[in-house]
Amino acid sequence: MDLRHLNYFLVLAEELHFGRAAERLHISQPPLSRMIKQVENELGVLLFERTKRRVILTSAGVELLQDAKQMVLQMETVKKRLAIHGKGETGALKIGYVGAVMHSGLPALLSAFAKNFPHIHLQFEEQPNTNLLHGLNNGTLDVAFVRTWLHPETLQEKLILNEPFVAVVPAKHSLARKNKIAIKELKNETFITFTRECGPTIFDSFLALCSNAGFTPHVLHHASQLNSVLRLVESGFGISLLPANIESGYKLKLKFIPLENARETVPLIMLTRKENSNPALSHLQCHLVK
Repeated sequence: MDLRHLNYFLVLAEELHFGRAAERLHISQPPLSRMIKQVENELGVLLFERTKRRVILTSAGVELLQDAKQMVLQMETVKKRLAIHGKGETGALKIGYVGAVMHSGLPALLSAFAKNFPHIHLQFEEQPNTNLLHGLNNGTLDVAFVRTWLHPETLQEKLILNEPFVAVVPAKHSLARKNKIAIKELKNETFITFTRECGPTIFDSFLALCSNAGFTPHVLHHASQLNSVLRLVESGFGISLLPANIESGYKLKLKFIPLENARETVPLIMLTRKENSNPALSHLQCHLVK
């Protein structure tokens, strides 16, 4: 007995009339009668009592009715779930990232993706750049987000967005009253910045901004953590140039000032294997890469 047999049985059980049931099933009455007879022979019981005036369910038919409804419902659920899976709209995505990407537009983009694809489970893992590359290459990660162009031979990189730099100064700094600032105005300032090992692209862009403005920055301290950079700036040890979105993540006594005519930006980059069979990944790529 297959799903088609169950469906014929259910329609006849609802109509209790061979003619009306056959009409609903878009078949003639004789094939329906033969199909029901086959089911009864297979089960070894009568499912319907037939007279010239009416058709009624036997006790065995009543018992099968409940089971048949459940089986058809389960099968429909399986079909829907498999259809979603075939479209890549279910499953899991293992996402790696460096901590700096959380201070960008990425969390909001991933949140919107999760709402659009509620059956795709997102798994997150924070790691340094080298670990992310290793995870992508050995298949333990599907995608990774970084803030530095790494140019790995076996992976592909896609730019998600670019962010402008802002000057980060203590709230009581003389420049804190300005709405915009030119890089050349920072010539005599002391800087707190990331180490190049932690953020090569940010560090190199920072140097390029200063060089294009005609000076070499005096760097007091190279920190490995964003919180260290911000706390040192807040405490008056220097200023910093950082991606604009960092402002929304902290409530410190700092002023974030847009820069005038600053061409350097900070990238957010998505890394994936060139060959990845996870169908959910294509949906994420389409969602993020416009």
